Amino acid sequence: MEANQPAAVGGLRQWSAAALWVTVLAGTAAAVLLESVGNASRFISGVGGGLLVITAITGWCITRLETVSITLPTVLTLARGAALAVFVGLLATDIPSGVLAWLPAVLFGFAAGGDAFDGALARATDSVSELGARLDTETDGLTVLFGTVFVVRFELVPAVFLLVGLARYAFIAGIWHRERRGLPVYDLPPSQLRRLLGGAAMVTIWIALLPVVPISVTRPLAVVVAVPFLINFTRDWFAVSGRR
Repeated sequence: MEANQPAAVGGLRQWSAAALWVTVLAGTAAAVLLESVGNASRFISGVGGGLLVITAITGWCITRLETVSITLPTVLTLARGAALAVFVGLLATDIPSGVLAWLPAVLFGFAAGGDAFDGALARATDSVSELGARLDTETDGLTVLFGTVFVVRFELVPAVFLLVGLARYAFIAGIWHRERRGLPVYDLPPSQLRRLLGGAAMVTIWIALLPVVPISVTRPLAVVVAVPFLINFTRDWFAVSGRR
């Protein structure tokens, strides 16, 4: 961004570029799949809804920063968002049949697995940015949320597993509520377990999406993962609210 360029104008341009990138990727994938999806109108509506959420989150991240730049790792993160938008399109219809039955797992696997590469790419290319870090965190949260809604909707896991996808947003809402009431909010202590449990939740969703894995495996697996995940979130809430 030029030195004399208003921050709002620069941010709008960066958001427009990011939104265009996500839309082109998701739109291309949706167009390729359109003929193979049973309910085309619901699929397109779902992809459009997913794009709306992704671009809104991207704009929110950009407006929180004074200067932003879209680097190659950030483009990869945006591509993960595009895959999520198409994934939401499938959520709005039905699980495809035949070879396309693998598609939800492929899309989710790219959105979730890309988390291991965008950060590594940023460090390798010396292009770590605050925007990239914020987008990565928000994309991770949406990946788990959309993934849990999908596997619960199609009864691949018990309904209680939906709490795994909602936990982060309930946590954020709780912090916002405390701040509005003027109550203190404390820093979270560092924890490797937090990241491990988040990864376990993503892997569980991906396994549940695989058409070769029976629900007799995925349903108990989801419970086994959900219990420590939710316990850890409860412990984190006690920490930020000063009740540890």
